[in-house]
Amino acid sequence: HEPCASNALADTSDAICLRNAKGCLIIVHEDYAVDANSLVLTVHEGATAAEAAAGTYPVAATFPIWTNLTCQTTDAFTRETNAATYTINGVAGGNAIVCFYIDASILTAGRPWIQLGAAAGDAGNLVSVLYQLDGARYQQATPPTAIA
Repeated sequence: HEPCASNALADTSDAICLRNAKGCLIIVHEDYAVDANSLVLTVHEGATAAEAAAGTYPVAATFPIWTNLTCQTTDAFTRETNAATYTINGVAGGNAIVCFYIDASILTAGRPWIQLGAAAGDAGNLVSVLYQLDGARYQQATPPTAIA
């Protein structure tokens, strides 16, 4: 997802299919101009891209999370407790990076699509989302050209 106001991210990130991948690293960057609202991040799953984007089925299993809530002063990440959601509580004038690793094996059978959803956030903050497939394997000669 291109950078947008963090209160506008909502459920607008693309969905991506893990059917032919080991997993996906989701990297979220938030730049705080203000700190009025926390940004609540949840990963949704679905049988189709549209179902994942609808947000009906949050991933029930917990997954690894790493954070760097002070990117402007350090490059060190902290390993957080595995969870199914994460809330960024930022400090005005700062930056945060949150990384989720979604292993395809934790998804509900028949729901290989995932999508990052968000709630709250602040109009003065910018957020962007990047999906990085891990262990992608394609059974056809030419890899697909679209993720959703």
